[in-house]
Amino acid sequence: MRIETQNVVIRTLEKKDAKRFYSIARESAVYRYMPDWADGRAHPKDYYGLIDQYQKQSDNTDISIGRSYAIALPNTDEMIGSIGVGLKEKLNEIELGYFMSEKHQRNGYTREAISALAEWCFEVSDVKYLILTINCANVPSNKLAEKCGFKLLEKRTPIGDNQFYMENDSYFYYRSYRK
Repeated sequence: MRIETQNVVIRTLEKKDAKRFYSIARESAVYRYMPDWADGRAHPKDYYGLIDQYQKQSDNTDISIGRSYAIALPNTDEMIGSIGVGLKEKLNEIELGYFMSEKHQRNGYTREAISALAEWCFEVSDVKYLILTINCANVPSNKLAEKCGFKLLEKRTPIGDNQFYMENDSYFYYRSYRK
């Protein structure tokens, strides 16, 4: 899969991305809210299995099947972040997820990637809306969700659901509807 925008490319992850994936997942701003991308992976090669899995699903248009893609710069093809889509099983809804290298945050790259992947999801499926679930403490990501046209519907505090990756027990629940 490959989606090109003005400033980024969303493309299938490749083994060459493992070193960048490894280093970005350990950056403090990424790890703080998404430790699951780094935990249990002590070396870049530990991402190979995950990359292989995502490569197999890359061109599948069933957006309920979880997969992630590289967000890359068009002129260098360097991975600068990741974006994915899939079924959030506990909610039975399709969720987008993303992270961006600290070096490339606040340049509009993530916003372009979210908008492009959301548009693709609506083109290839009949889903009525997509969701984002974002830690309440992650102020920049919450602002970004709204800039991308996602509407904040509510603050949620799950009962009996261990949100191990959440800094606190609550998250904001956003939706973006098909136009």
